[in-house]
Amino acid sequence: MADPYSNLGAQDTALQERIADAMEARCLEPAQIAIRKAYLEKLGLPENAAALELGSGTGHVTRDLLELAGAATAHGIEPSPVMVRRARKSFADDDRLSFNTGDAKDTGLADKTFDLIVMHTLLCHVPGPEEVVREAYRLLKPGGILAVCDGDYSTATAQIADFDPLDQLIKFMINQNVTNLWIMRRISGILTEHGFQLGARTGHGYVAEGEAAYFLTVIDRGADRMVEDGLLFAETSEALKSEARRRVSAKTFFGFMSYVSQIAVKP
Repeated sequence: MADPYSNLGAQDTALQERIADAMEARCLEPAQIAIRKAYLEKLGLPENAAALELGSGTGHVTRDLLELAGAATAHGIEPSPVMVRRARKSFADDDRLSFNTGDAKDTGLADKTFDLIVMHTLLCHVPGPEEVVREAYRLLKPGGILAVCDGDYSTATAQIADFDPLDQLIKFMINQNVTNLWIMRRISGILTEHGFQLGARTGHGYVAEGEAAYFLTVIDRGADRMVEDGLLFAETSEALKSEARRRVSAKTFFGFMSYVSQIAVKP
């Protein structure tokens, strides 16, 4: 099965809902908020800046473009109708925010409209990420800022000992759900090729906290996919999910992944 995020709007509603649940769990974790804060607070936007998030999901990062980056307005483009409905419901009381379904490669928006465009964990899922970068360049005003942040997915782990079975679920899930595993190791070259001037590149370590809500969604989905593919019996899958939760309860669970942000400017 190909990365479902790469064509999320075409997936069945139940899968979109499950992915939306996982995305919200990740967005609300303090460690994830800290990553977004680290690269969004230093952008130095002009007064009354207009911002756009491509791949806006359930809307939490789009709101950060107001609260952390200091934009006056922020718009989100997202292919999943389920995600857009959630974003509109969650942020209905803020008229500075707007959300629409659409394609990050071909938004239909006017040239030179935005002071800031953000792609947060988007390009890892997009076949042909260069097309999204090209569209962002078209949409940015001269001097506009592009901020890209994504996982360095080969670093994702839940391993606490040799041959840890939970770590195999993480690796399987990443393999099944990431189109461009090395995107943040390639992004500087892609941006330069499309006319951007490079700014700060920063690494961000993410360690699962507390109830490890997001990492548990990764483990659960990895286990379920293994059952679907005939690699595990259902009983084995449930036992591994239980093992993850017992580790969380016993304070022995470990989940880690590094993220990288890259800032660039349209001359």
